[in-house]
Amino acid sequence: MNKLWSKRIVDIYILKEVLIPYIVGVAIITVIGLSNFLFQLTDLIIIKNIAMSVVFKLLLYQLPDIIVQTFPIAVLFATISGMSRLNRENEFTALRLGGISLYRLILPLIILGILISSLTYYINEKVVPWTNHEAQNIIRINILKQTKPDIEDNVFFKGPDGRLFFVNKYNVEENTLQKIVVYQLPDENEYPELITAQTGKILGVGEDEGSKWRLEGGIIHHYNADGELHQAIMFDSMEYEITNQVDNFFGEQRTTAEMDRESLKKNIDLFQKSGIKVNDLLIDYHLKLSMPLAALIFILIGTPLSLSS
Repeated sequence: MNKLWSKRIVDIYILKEVLIPYIVGVAIITVIGLSNFLFQLTDLIIIKNIAMSVVFKLLLYQLPDIIVQTFPIAVLFATISGMSRLNRENEFTALRLGGISLYRLILPLIILGILISSLTYYINEKVVPWTNHEAQNIIRINILKQTKPDIEDNVFFKGPDGRLFFVNKYNVEENTLQKIVVYQLPDENEYPELITAQTGKILGVGEDEGSKWRLEGGIIHHYNADGELHQAIMFDSMEYEITNQVDNFFGEQRTTAEMDRESLKKNIDLFQKSGIKVNDLLIDYHLKLSMPLAALIFILIGTPLSLSS
């Protein structure tokens, strides 16, 4: 029992050596990450005369994304800092002479890495997509003050009547779109209608600008009651109404940074079935898992580096 308790004291001691520099590292790296963003916010206040309340709200919404990106770097800094001190002052040597193996000594660090990676994943899935979405809506509506929908590369958004849109590429100068998917969200017990098009062009003038698209080189997919494709209608050109509700359009746009892994995976599966290449989306999808795991990987890398002479 005494031996077990002594190991627990050692675990607490090692965690203390790492946690303090970890917290300091998160704070310092967050300030560094905010420095460029704070400069942009100052520009919004002074040059563009944006209200302080709007700028402050934008800062709050951006904080979770900035903070969560500091976790892996802070873990590496804390591991090397804390473990190097213990190694430099021969405390690890004393502990090993006391009968505690090296693997047992780094066990609390591995557990800490798992906890930090789990926390990072949770925040990245449940908090960051929502805060990013709110921040982007502030930029789209309050700051940019655009009078027509702003289309971006690799963007998802919902239109009227339960339709989901995806645009792979958007040429601002020519007002043209590439690799478009229109997904008619189904009612209960019904299967969706899917429209794919190679290219498109934004139509309309004045207040109606952007409310219609001309789709070219596309296919309309119809599915039966069993979910099987039973009809595919090819078309050379067709006009498609998007929306005339600009505020709603802005609120429904979502980039991959504004989506969790589950939502992004559903869209990737949908577009892969329609024959569209989604390599960029797949990279973002896997990054949402690899970034949280970086904390654990950095501990596994940083520990042996700090223990070597």
